[in-house]
Amino acid sequence: MTRPDHAPHDVGGRFDAPIAPEEHQAAHWEKEADALRMLLADRRRHFFTTDESRFVQEQLDGETYWVLPYYERWIHATSSLIVAKGVLSLAELETEEARLRAEGAHRVEGEAAGHHHHDHDHDHDHDDHPYQEDDDAGLAEIPPLRLRGMAMRNLLLARGVVTAEEIRAEIERMDSRGPHNGASVVAKAWADPAFAARLAADAGSAVEELGLARGETVLTALFNTDRLHNLVVCTLCSCYPRSVLGRPPAWYKSRAYRARAVRDPRGVLAEFGTVLADGVELRVHDSNAELRYLVVPARPAGTEGWDEARLATLVTRDSMIGVTPARSP
Repeated sequence: MTRPDHAPHDVGGRFDAPIAPEEHQAAHWEKEADALRMLLADRRRHFFTTDESRFVQEQLDGETYWVLPYYERWIHATSSLIVAKGVLSLAELETEEARLRAEGAHRVEGEAAGHHHHDHDHDHDHDDHPYQEDDDAGLAEIPPLRLRGMAMRNLLLARGVVTAEEIRAEIERMDSRGPHNGASVVAKAWADPAFAARLAADAGSAVEELGLARGETVLTALFNTDRLHNLVVCTLCSCYPRSVLGRPPAWYKSRAYRARAVRDPRGVLAEFGTVLADGVELRVHDSNAELRYLVVPARPAGTEGWDEARLATLVTRDSMIGVTPARSP
């Protein structure tokens, strides 16, 4: 299969817009889509790979790709792949969707539909999204891909491909991961030169020393200094060190960040309030399906004698992506 010329693949340098660094809490449907994607691609089931998932998403035309929320694109890819792999049939999915519609499961109250503008890349008016208000009933119809996600989950549970407990456990596992884990790694590296050396040599093994997961991919630590600053991006999709930082922020997945980080990295840093001193080298690292990066920000001055717990309070998620330095004491 070939990729259409217009397909939204590697966007490095191909788009220009401000980065909107708003924060949000993931809705349950987003967490569930995330969990199903991880479970169906895990080592036991291994129905598809990250590259296959990304490839399916990139078959969408550019307009559709950029207007769909991030996790709706995941639902599209996951459902398409399990049909292609023979796990479920398209007819089964459509039948279950029809049953859900008949029961009214596709219509919920207002924002409970999970229509999150934060997942958009803001290339289009929000009216382009397939989400419609029903003024008479005060209800909202969820987007078709949301309904497909519900149908897929129900069928996978009924077939025993996954269990409700596995979905719950995967959601809880990802909820427990976050920047606090990465901060403990950075603080340990600041306080313990021997650990820092092991982290530089084999980051996956080093984080396991702290009881953290190395993840399914190679983890590489990038050390910032007063002469070198590292910045991490994924121009292909959203590859991110989830095992130590949790789910990626919305801005990291956005078209603007993915495109501009490789073309105008100093401009991107400036939007996050980071201005590098003259003479500081800036290196941009593009993540991929096999490789994840964790930035170890330079240790702030004035922290001599601090213990690891106190040092960790200075480490932020953004500093471990490289868009900001660590906090000053």
